[in-house]
Amino acid sequence: MATIDHLFVLALENRSFDHFFGLSGRSAIPRPTDSGFGPGATDRAAFDPPHEFEDVRTQIADGAMSGFDSRAKLAFQPSQIPVISQLADEFVLFDNWFASVPGPTWPNRFFMHAASSGGLSTSPTQLQASGAVIRPGGAFKFERGSVFDRLTQQGKSWRVYHGDVQPQVLALPGMVDLYLKGGDHFCPLYDGDPNFSNFAADVADAAYAPAYTFIEPDYAIQLFSQFAHGDSQHPLGQVSAGEALVKHVYETLRNSPLWPSSALLIVWDEHGGFFDHVGPPAATPPGDAPLNAPPGSPVFGFDRLGVRVPALLVSPLAPKGKLGSDLFAGRHFDHACVAKSLFENFAVGEPLTARDADAPSWNACLDGSARTAGDVGPATLSATPAATVPDAARVVAAAAVPNDVDGFLAGKALVAVDLDRGIADASGKPALAPTTPQSPAEYEQARSAAVSDPAFRSHVVQYINEVSVRVQAHRARGRSS
Repeated sequence: MATIDHLFVLALENRSFDHFFGLSGRSAIPRPTDSGFGPGATDRAAFDPPHEFEDVRTQIADGAMSGFDSRAKLAFQPSQIPVISQLADEFVLFDNWFASVPGPTWPNRFFMHAASSGGLSTSPTQLQASGAVIRPGGAFKFERGSVFDRLTQQGKSWRVYHGDVQPQVLALPGMVDLYLKGGDHFCPLYDGDPNFSNFAADVADAAYAPAYTFIEPDYAIQLFSQFAHGDSQHPLGQVSAGEALVKHVYETLRNSPLWPSSALLIVWDEHGGFFDHVGPPAATPPGDAPLNAPPGSPVFGFDRLGVRVPALLVSPLAPKGKLGSDLFAGRHFDHACVAKSLFENFAVGEPLTARDADAPSWNACLDGSARTAGDVGPATLSATPAATVPDAARVVAAAAVPNDVDGFLAGKALVAVDLDRGIADASGKPALAPTTPQSPAEYEQARSAAVSDPAFRSHVVQYINEVSVRVQAHRARGRSS
């Protein structure tokens, strides 16, 4: 087993394994026999499949995988997704990687960071954006901390590159304070901010320090085009934009001095409601306190994984063209494997939860001798064909905003509230959102009034974007002082 010096993780959005690779033509990846499965997936999906906890329970149908919308059974041909198809040919494609929770983005992303969601199985819809704006103190909590906490405790450096001004990782305790200080833990993914370096410039330096780097896409939270202009590969956005992001990250790292001793995991946080034919296997419950489970939320034991998602392990130390099921027969990977593999590689101590304690590590397959000398991966990848999306289709897709997007928005609003108050505390200027404590009755009255306002959603988006402007100015002042 080889030891790597730098681990990079790029987490994208909402695609199932069969949706991307069910038509790959690889003999070891059987085409699903479901009568509705076949080609026809488009760069921007015609609709956003439901994928909240209760939706996924229906889709899974106790392992029968028979509850999917017929439109969610359309899959991509390899020629439509050449970037990830080439990476699958060159490195390790996990066909045995599952979402950590049979549910949406937020709890699954938390498993990447904490090997637990703290009992959260849904989007933050129970908090609702109204509560996020009206009442402070909505930060998520984790009994045993996160991978970032552990790395800091062990003297290991880490960094987050973000395409979005408000990355989702800011929902973890303590992250907002670090972010607002303007240090080097958070940097823009792309060039454009004169106050910070960016991913390409940083990894071109052989002295790049972070042992662990997490990369978040641009979610593009806008009022009438939510996700549409982002590169996260959310169904309301364009797969081609996400392909361009993957190409940028891979080629930047591949052609940097860090490449010989680095590994890049590309993973999708959950299936997004798209069809997969493999029933989710049993899972080890994290065993930590359910600090994020709100009253009335679905009762779930976290004893089953979510739907299968794609994952790629990209490294010159990884074997060429192998499947995860061949390398790790009988084992099932999920997002807690990030903590397991990270901690094992960098020797940073005990597991965070029972989930990552019982999870497999991918480190065993990293062995440079498995590749032919000099065969360390192509320097460049073929570009994704340019896609044209008519404005009418763009509007229709963006208008079809289901409940799970409201939950994503509520979570973003929670992050914005914490940022807003952090800036107010640091600057002495009033926060944009109310800070006066409210009684439960006052809170519920204000919440009910907000939700009944037809313009409320637009107010929330405006608030998030106004906070983003303040954040950029605040961090720029911190860097220049």
